[in-house]
Amino acid sequence: MVTETSQKVKELIKALYHCNYIDEMTEKWLYITPNRPRIPVFYTLTKIHKPNPVGRPVISGCDSPSERISSFVDYFLQPIAKVQESYLKDTTDFLNFIEKTKVAKDTILVSMDVRSLYTNIPQQEAITIVCKTYETFHLHKLPIPTLYLEICLGLS
Repeated sequence: MVTETSQKVKELIKALYHCNYIDEMTEKWLYITPNRPRIPVFYTLTKIHKPNPVGRPVISGCDSPSERISSFVDYFLQPIAKVQESYLKDTTDFLNFIEKTKVAKDTILVSMDVRSLYTNIPQQEAITIVCKTYETFHLHKLPIPTLYLEICLGLS
């Protein structure tokens, strides 16, 4: 699967370059991967604060064939994410937000924990939504065509 993904990534980069959607420097940067791309590694991070410690699954994509394509996509999607009403950069951003938030005295504050959020999002539906949002954000003056973004998302 790593070899197949690596080949798809190379074909995508070649198409982006030949259609003038990326320059030579970006093409070279996207091509940089180890001679033998690494198979993504699965491991768990144990939640030791839980009564019954469980492992949170993590897949490390470092040196994988799609690592640079993922960064490339992130470059286009970060500005879109940052303008969303629900965007929070990190814990400090959340704490600053919550400190400034005024609530009525009769308000009941509630917290919740979402279990397995990303593994339960239908992948193709998510890609479709991201692509539509990308088109809306750029008002059809797209940095790269949506088709290529969709392919990148499918590989990432």
